[in-house]
Amino acid sequence: MTENNNKWDTISIVIIGRGGMGAVTACEIIAEAAYLSGNFVDVQAYPTFGTERRGTPVQAFAKLSRKDKIWDRAAIEYPNIIIVLDETVLNQVIASSIDKNGIFIINSDKEPQFFVEKYNLSKSNKIVVADINKLALERGLIIDGAPMVNTPILGLLSRSLIELSLDNINKVVQKRMSDEIAKLNIELIEEGFKLAKTL
Repeated sequence: MTENNNKWDTISIVIIGRGGMGAVTACEIIAEAAYLSGNFVDVQAYPTFGTERRGTPVQAFAKLSRKDKIWDRAAIEYPNIIIVLDETVLNQVIASSIDKNGIFIINSDKEPQFFVEKYNLSKSNKIVVADINKLALERGLIIDGAPMVNTPILGLLSRSLIELSLDNINKVVQKRMSDEIAKLNIELIEEGFKLAKTL
């Protein structure tokens, strides 16, 4: 999959979840970590247009450009990478929008093959799955009674996009959060990296 990653001059990422799950924060961490890597000349992170209410389906976007400044902040219709924070918001339209060589990352207790078969994903797609809900609940990363999966799932992204190293993601998390909260988030990001099932 590394070869396909390198063919993308601009990597477009869509994170799909529900309001209050931190999709926008996750995109901001991705963009900042990508910039720290030195592999990208410009990065952008921005939310979907419209009102975000807790529990309603939301999307957030990140663009990582290797060569040129990014001027376009339109919604991403055909992403190279889709990250699904909440399996219940996934549908065929979303699954079908991914680039034929793209990376599909999802928080789920199911096996990668399930998503290939249910959503007819391309054989050239890379599927990365881990039960981040369970991980967050077990380790106490919970806000308002709900597991926070937006940072741990970045371990799965780092597993499939080698330019986005765990080290740089962890640096951004450390900068954005208090020491105790950052420590727990970093531990879960690293556990997510190890737990990832790929196809």
